[in-house]
Amino acid sequence: MIKNILTALAIVAMVGCKQKENTSAENGTASDSLTLAQQSSDPNGSDINSLKAQEVEKLALEILKNPILLKEIEKGVNSYTKSEIAAKPEGIKYVKSAVNDAATLAALYTAMGNVPDPVFVWVYAAPRKWNGYTVPGSRWYADNVDTHYRAIRVNENSTYEIKLKLDKLPSQVSFMMYDWLMYETGTKERSDVPLGTFVVNEKTVRNADGTITLTLGPEPSNGRSNYMQLKPGVKQVFYREIRGDQSIPVGNLSVKRTSGEPQKYKSINELAKEAAVYLSAGIVGTLKITTVFGHLAENVISPLHVRYVEETGSANQKLVTDELLGPDKALGFVSNGLFNLKEDEVFIMTLNMMGAKYLSVNSYRPFLVSPEHVYSSSSLNNYQAKANADGTITFVLSRKDPGVYNWIDVQGIPYGEFSIRWQSLSHPVSGTIANAAKDVKVVKLSDLRKVLPSSTKWVTPEERKQQRELRAKLFQTRCLGTPCEVGGELDTMY
Repeated sequence: MIKNILTALAIVAMVGCKQKENTSAENGTASDSLTLAQQSSDPNGSDINSLKAQEVEKLALEILKNPILLKEIEKGVNSYTKSEIAAKPEGIKYVKSAVNDAATLAALYTAMGNVPDPVFVWVYAAPRKWNGYTVPGSRWYADNVDTHYRAIRVNENSTYEIKLKLDKLPSQVSFMMYDWLMYETGTKERSDVPLGTFVVNEKTVRNADGTITLTLGPEPSNGRSNYMQLKPGVKQVFYREIRGDQSIPVGNLSVKRTSGEPQKYKSINELAKEAAVYLSAGIVGTLKITTVFGHLAENVISPLHVRYVEETGSANQKLVTDELLGPDKALGFVSNGLFNLKEDEVFIMTLNMMGAKYLSVNSYRPFLVSPEHVYSSSSLNNYQAKANADGTITFVLSRKDPGVYNWIDVQGIPYGEFSIRWQSLSHPVSGTIANAAKDVKVVKLSDLRKVLPSSTKWVTPEERKQQRELRAKLFQTRCLGTPCEVGGELDTMY
């Protein structure tokens, strides 16, 4: 059982320094102009709000209506309904929406493979309404809500050129290659470890105008800068922009194929069959991990897993280790766990930054789908939260609003999952629980003021409203200047 737990927790880690002073717009101290200065992407380009991306999204919506995929969705609902997680407190309520989100992701990935030119598509996302239509949620397998996920389909025999415009570096930016879309190749112990990763940082070579050009191809790099070798079997390149400070402008992307054959068109039934394969695999993967989660101790954090930069094939590349690891080898660490709380209980976690520039706590509904997070603080990171005097951060997870600024709002659900992520290491770190957590405990809501630090920031209902409104306003920058509605009332049970 222990080996199975470690294997499953390693897989779920994918999705998704010295403590900086909280001066970002997240904490209400920056001007609103920061959130409104986002440069729009070219609609004729290849970013998520381009006409090409709209073509993918509209095709995905058609795939979702196809009887072949609808039948697979029904199978997924039946599988989830019979699972251990559905038998947990209120677990059955979240079956349909979890399957629907996974189906949307499967349809989007399928549609990406049926357009002539590569294009970035917004995935692992909350429901959004833009460009005259609504894209349902596409969350699956523990998405990090601070991350703006964008993906393209690729094949190993073509070459591609990606351009990235970043006015300011967010907490972490990386391009990651995988040989699966939704674990259709199987959920192996090291499935989470990418085939290769390109991390964008201060040292990345830039063009004269400040943009970054990344070349992808089947040949070795042979010393070339800004180059990723497409490994055999590669299916997608995943752009992962972790946005700790949500007020900085979102990166703008473009991509073009520079050699190789366009993807061949398929009929709508062929596409629905392909999406059904991805959905089926995604359901199996989720069932495996949620079953393992169900056997974990509740209201504690599990051993940290390493987020390696790339697979080395070495037996020494251990997923759980006390080895000192720096940014040259590791993107960071992740710890996962369960919460199970009564209405009058709170789960308190006081965590160390552990040499990371970014620390976050995400809560999840059963089946590892993030709750509404555009307006609600179902997740918080070190830019959004208030730190303690010693640099630690105390997060308070509860079903009812405890009046604490650092509230992880699970939106009333009694039972679910959570993930803690330490990303963008500033120096070598030993990722152990002893180094990561100062204190973890459950207390009664009525005793909260007795146990929290004296410096804890408490909020009034009006201040909570302002916190929610600012959070939603900052989130809108991910739409790249295109009018859109994300989350909120769109993110209801469906």
